[in-house]
Amino acid sequence: MRSKFAGVLMAAPMMLGAVAVTTTMTSAPAFADASCTGNVSVYGTLADGRLTYSVIDPDNGNLTHVVSSTATLGFTPKTIATLNFNTVLITSTGGTLYRVDITTNSDSLVFSTPVALGGGWTHDLLTYDGHGHLYGIAAGTLIQYVVSRDKPGTDQIGQRKVIGTGFTLKTLAGAGDDRIVGTTSDGQLLSYAIPDGGTWVRSQLDDRGWQSFANLLSPGGGLYYGKNPDGAMYWYEDQNPTDGSGSDITYHLDDPVASRGWTQNLLSASPETCTYKAPVNPLRSKIVTAANAEVGTPESNCTKYGSGCGEIAWCAMFAKWVWKQAGVSSVPSTNFARGLGAWGQSNGLFKSRSGSAKGSPKIGDWVIYGTPEDASGGHVQIITAVHPDGTLTVVGGNQSDAVRKSVIDPDTARSGADDLAISGYVTPPGA
Repeated sequence: MRSKFAGVLMAAPMMLGAVAVTTTMTSAPAFADASCTGNVSVYGTLADGRLTYSVIDPDNGNLTHVVSSTATLGFTPKTIATLNFNTVLITSTGGTLYRVDITTNSDSLVFSTPVALGGGWTHDLLTYDGHGHLYGIAAGTLIQYVVSRDKPGTDQIGQRKVIGTGFTLKTLAGAGDDRIVGTTSDGQLLSYAIPDGGTWVRSQLDDRGWQSFANLLSPGGGLYYGKNPDGAMYWYEDQNPTDGSGSDITYHLDDPVASRGWTQNLLSASPETCTYKAPVNPLRSKIVTAANAEVGTPESNCTKYGSGCGEIAWCAMFAKWVWKQAGVSSVPSTNFARGLGAWGQSNGLFKSRSGSAKGSPKIGDWVIYGTPEDASGGHVQIITAVHPDGTLTVVGGNQSDAVRKSVIDPDTARSGADDLAISGYVTPPGA
């Protein structure tokens, strides 16, 4: 997990009802190993029966938007589970399940008259996993329900299944596909994976310190948010939420989402806003960082890349220098771009584009123009991004007498003194 730089730039109050929520703006974002489709949407209820809507930036934990409704729900809420951006399920203390449809949550929070979906919902906790399963805990029993529509009616929430007993949790949050997290009154943070068969696997992520939280919520992707009774909201990043270990959780105790003002009695985040993304090999990330840092360097300042840089074609010098800077232990001596490809072939690191996978390019790879051989006429670049449409962002030296960044289509790109096509890619040793 990449670390977050501390340091407050400014604090700004946001109003939640009649309470100021103090947020902190930080100097640089944190990066969890999560892929998020947007900001984290959080719905909540106040003691007077009104709804709230809050937005948190998942990259840095900053609170960016808060609004509360003027209308009340018309019943006393007991549990809440957010289905999606504009649909919330709420149970009443009388055991009725309601669907609340949000009309707007921008400048104001407006919702339609809650739709009653049936009685018998006496759960103490409720959450949705974002993948069609609603989970509830009633008297220590964990129960699973299937939700078959984005805005379900009575007939679209059913197939009740008892998962197990002994679930004495204080808080509950959906954390991914059939994965829930919760805290206990004695301070544990627990994770449960629930396979299709209805069994469950319990993991203790932490054995102490979580007892103060009145609410726990998660948008998925290993991001957890905990609210204290005093109104402070803290955020945490689990580098790998699927490994059953909490040793890789980052605690942002000195940089809360807000230090006060979260007065809601119930809270729930929109699920599956974020998903777990397996971390990229650090070596490749270091190569990308080193390459991007050199963009714009003119040929007149290129001597650090190698002796004679600027007097001879220096794209290979630059490519080798970047790998060395990133910590690649073994690089070839040749200064021919095509020679780098030949070295890759000799060491089992060359990936030809001739196959059906077209070389499977990855960040940090060298892009080789021209057939691999220790000869002139080619070119080499470093991949810094791979895009869904097949294009690549690359950084190369000796391009218009400088280090340049560009986006290329590998099927049509040509470069080098002989205007050659891409023959393949070279993988960094150890990546």
